[in-house]
This record gives sequence, structure tokens and C-alpha cells, in this order.
Amino acid sequence: MPRSRQPDLTRTALLQAARQVVQDQGAALSLDAVARAAGVSKGGLLHHFPSKDMLLQALALALVEQFKEELDAAYARECANHGQRPGAWLRAYITLTFEDSEKDMALHRALAPLTEQPTLMQALTDAQTFLLDQAEADGLPPGVAHAVRLACDGYWLAERSDQPRLSAVQAQHLREALTAWTR
Repeated sequence: MPRSRQPDLTRTALLQAARQVVQDQGAALSLDAVARAAGVSKGGLLHHFPSKDMLLQALALALVEQFKEELDAAYARECANHGQRPGAWLRAYITLTFEDSEKDMALHRALAPLTEQPTLMQALTDAQTFLLDQAEADGLPPGVAHAVRLACDGYWLAERSDQPRLSAVQAQHLREALTAWTR
């Protein structure tokens, strides 16, 4: 990639390259591999992300932002299809949770070891506080809202870790039960 006077575009390209390298090689990626994949020099990469940890943190935060955008789109579809009724945001959350997302499975698994880094975990926690606020603002009793969200989170984590997984039928039953709680 030739030198760019558009740092946001360069950062985006570097994050896309890092995403691909992490999916292929895991979180033990080399900065050289990311720079090569993005078509920039290692110095160019280090200008935007001074360390591997900063690059991986930016990648993790970009994933949260991508999820937020997908959730906003799912919420808009839910409201367009069924109106803006209580539980609409949680139904969108359920929809995203249970969508088959094999494309990002390897990426999330590769980033899992980073959860042992306190700085990254705090940044991710701060970036995801919107989940608590949105769940409570969805018009359902707070206990129900948090139970649905946390059940979705548990299902999502189990799918991306070495925990026992639900069969397709069991997952469908869970999805139906959670959706019923939001009606």
C-alpha cells in the first residue's frame, strides 16, 4: 500500500490485514506478517500501532464496534418487521447470537488468550457497557432482560470455546425460549 495521507484508511487496512493474519495464524501473529498483508512497511505499521498488544487491542475493539453495528442493523430490521415494541432490542440480540458465524469463529478463538491482559479486558468491558444499558432500556423487566442477554452470552461463549455445545435442536429450543421471554 503506497504511503497514504489518510491515516483512518491506513488504520482500517491494517486492522483488516491483522484480522486475516489472526484468523490464519492465531494471536501469536508477527507484525511483519501483518505489514506484508497490508502492503505497508513494518515502520508504517508501527506508526499506527506502536506494539503488537496495541494492534491486538485495536482489533478486539474493532470487533466490538462491528458487533454494535450489526446489532443496530438487526434492531432496525426487528422494528421494521414487528414494530418498536418492548423486547425488540433483545430479539435482535438473540438473532445475532444464534446466527451461524463461522467466518469469525477462528478470529474469536484466536483472540481468547488475550483475555488475560487486564488493560485489554478493561477496554473491552468499557466498550461493551452499552449492552447493559440497552438491555435495561428495552422495556422488559430488568431481571428478564439481563437473564436473556446473559443466556445469549453464555451460548455464544460456549460455541467459541471448548465447552460442551448444544445440538442444533437444543439450540433452537433455547432460542425459542429466549425469544418467548421477550414477547
